[in-house]
Amino acid sequence: MQNKCAHWLEQKTSHFSRLNWIVILFSFIICTGSCSIYLIVTSFSNNSTKNITIVPITKPNNSIFLRGKSTSLKEITSKAELERIIEFRRYLDSLGRSPTGKKMYDSIVQYRPGLLDSLEILENYYNSNF
Repeated sequence: MQNKCAHWLEQKTSHFSRLNWIVILFSFIICTGSCSIYLIVTSFSNNSTKNITIVPITKPNNSIFLRGKSTSLKEITSKAELERIIEFRRYLDSLGRSPTGKKMYDSIVQYRPGLLDSLEILENYYNSNF
C-alpha cells in the first residue's frame, strides 16, 4: 500500500521542475516560520485574557460519606486470603507466559492497569504485618 501511494505521488509530481520544488520549499519555510514567530510573539505579550487560571480542588457539597464500609488493608486477616491472592497472581503470570493466554493477559492488564501493583502491595502488606 505504501508503494502504491509513493508511486501515485511520484506520478503526480514527476513533471515538477527544480524551480517548482524550490518555490514549494520556500513557501513551506515561510508559512511555518511565520506561524512559529506569531506563536512566540503572542506567548510573550502581556495579554491577561489568555492566561491559564488555576482553580483549587474542593470537596463537593453533595458527596456521600460511607460510615460502615472501610477499604483499608486491615481487612486481610487470614492466611487463606493471602493464599488466594498468591494463587491468582500465579494464574496471571501463567497467562502471560503461555502463547494462548497472552491475549487474555494483555486485555486484563489494559482494562485493569493497577491490578498487578495492587496484588503486590497486598502481598507486601501481609508479609510485613503477619
